[in-house]
Amino acid sequence: MTSRRSGDADIDRLYSVPLADFTRRRNELAARLRDAGRRDDAAAVRRLTRPSAAVWAINGVARENAEMVRTFVAATERLRRAQRGTRDAVMEATRAQRRALQELARATERILERGGLRATTTVRERVSRTLLGTATDPDSQRALLRGRLTEERDALGFEALAGATIGRAVYRQSEAPGTSRRGRATQERRASAAREARTAAEARAHHVERTARALEERAAAEEGRAQRTARTVADLRQQLRQAEARAREQLRAARSATSAAKRGRQEAVRAAARARRAGSE
Repeated sequence: MTSRRSGDADIDRLYSVPLADFTRRRNELAARLRDAGRRDDAAAVRRLTRPSAAVWAINGVARENAEMVRTFVAATERLRRAQRGTRDAVMEATRAQRRALQELARATERILERGGLRATTTVRERVSRTLLGTATDPDSQRALLRGRLTEERDALGFEALAGATIGRAVYRQSEAPGTSRRGRATQERRASAAREARTAAEARAHHVERTARALEERAAAEEGRAQRTARTVADLRQQLRQAEARAREQLRAARSATSAAKRGRQEAVRAAARARRAGSE
């Protein structure tokens, strides 16, 4: 039980390191576990993938301000329940969730800035989608509250509806009074075109990021294999040095035995000569 708690603490610390250090620290942790004989734990750690910037920032907020995350989860649950009630209840719950989401978004931006990362529009939108996508799923909720999210989530079903409700509310607040129907239609077309362009850009960025992460994981795996090979080579060299030392010792022993045997033969020859002389006398 103690080793399991220790392993959990190690993984918690892993998810708190700077994003740029994640892969190196993960490999170091896996190597320590492997050297300690905990091969299954080491393999599990090795399979952990580097989180995206959005997920890393969310995990950071969850560790630093768990109450803020719990407030957002509670507000999302309240909005879910309000869908079965009155319009006023839905509007009030929507406002509460929007406030909680905005607070979390600002907190993630601060985390990103401290980590030397840019809080781009794409990253901010991924943060919002992931928060909405995890807030109502029990398994994802637990990972969110522990600061252990491993991947981004899309807002689907109710979560998407909640996000759309928030978006419409913000749009209505920004719409100028007295805007004409034609003007609104133009604005909507422009907004739609902007959304499509943004979606395409996000898809391209997401593809690039996935590719980069896959290459990084491949490089990490190669590094792991290289480290294991280096350890094997070091072990073989040590064994070779030990074998050479034993061979030198055996050679010295053989030479000593040879010298002793030679001295014995010489002494035997001398003894035989003395015996012959004594017999002739």
